[in-house]
Amino acid sequence: MRHELGLDLPERRIGLSAHDFVQLLGADEVILSHAAKAGGAPAVASRFLHRLEAVAGDERWKAAKLAGQQYMRFAEELDRPEKVEPIAQPAPKPPRATRPLKLSVTAIEDWLRDPYTIYAKYILKLDALDPVDMPLSAADRGSAIHDAIGEFTREFAAKLPANPALVLRQIGERHFAPLMERPEARALWWPRFQRIAAWFADWEIARRGALAAIDAEIRGEMSIPLDNDRSFMLSARADRVERRDDGSFAILDYKTGQPPTGKQVRMGLSPQLTLEAAILRAGGFAGIPAGSSVGDLVYVRLSGNNPPGEQRTLELKINKRDQPMEPDAAADDARTKLEALIRSFEDENQPYTSLNLSMWANRYGTYDDLARIKEWSAAGGLGIEEW
Repeated sequence: MRHELGLDLPERRIGLSAHDFVQLLGADEVILSHAAKAGGAPAVASRFLHRLEAVAGDERWKAAKLAGQQYMRFAEELDRPEKVEPIAQPAPKPPRATRPLKLSVTAIEDWLRDPYTIYAKYILKLDALDPVDMPLSAADRGSAIHDAIGEFTREFAAKLPANPALVLRQIGERHFAPLMERPEARALWWPRFQRIAAWFADWEIARRGALAAIDAEIRGEMSIPLDNDRSFMLSARADRVERRDDGSFAILDYKTGQPPTGKQVRMGLSPQLTLEAAILRAGGFAGIPAGSSVGDLVYVRLSGNNPPGEQRTLELKINKRDQPMEPDAAADDARTKLEALIRSFEDENQPYTSLNLSMWANRYGTYDDLARIKEWSAAGGLGIEEW
């Protein structure tokens, strides 16, 4: 088959490699080395080396190995520097004019966790390239589920169809179609979505009884005035905003992974819902007047496992004594802290440091290699800050 396609046969490539090897082996000075371990286990020297040892004889073989020890000593000395000076945590301080003045609520989490990500992505404008022939990931599954649920909610915001589970499955087929060539999507992801559709239909029917209106995939923004005639724009696309019969609003976020806890939200690790509530209270969503009240912040987990879905109302505490915090108060608090964060980075002496929140140290980030985290954090440079 390779011959018919005009490709070289494997045997020819092996022959060429052997020819190159023999040519190089005829040099005046040659270094032959082999790995001491392969895959974590001790490696066995090749038959070629054993045959070379037999042909050379004990005396010449010992002399050759002794000559090689010099290079081994050089390598060992690299691991024994005279003085160890750990590098400092990167702390770039770009000019104020280059610092971003518009971010989404999802980027605020990066800003709090790892300001260096904001520096690399929005100031240096570096975007990671996807690997060639990248396999499907949890993000692909989450996007397909999220898009299907979002389209269903938009199409039937006013009234549910007669068979919501069937209609949701039909919508899901379109969004899963590009993934169905992969066996894991057909065998695992699609059956999970079918279970999600059945659960979501029952949950939707039960929830709609106390709702006056629903907006899905609604965009909003909030302007925060700064000094020197500058302003910062916070944007969001809420998965679902519900107007309840009592006039208050509920903001829902669909999650295919594990939703954050109330403590993580209060600490500022996951401020998405509270910042969306702040945008709503500021009148940033079309058709919703400023000053409206937010009665509920809800995560809807869609896993397709057992159970296929789960509603989790976000419960926030004011302090360690477990005093409850109302959503309106949480939204106002999130806005106040965000304004303080924005103004702190208006100062050109405020650096975009890397990995401020050590709770996220084990979550690999896109720009961790660029920030050289493994090098400077080895000296114990990670800290924890509460938003």
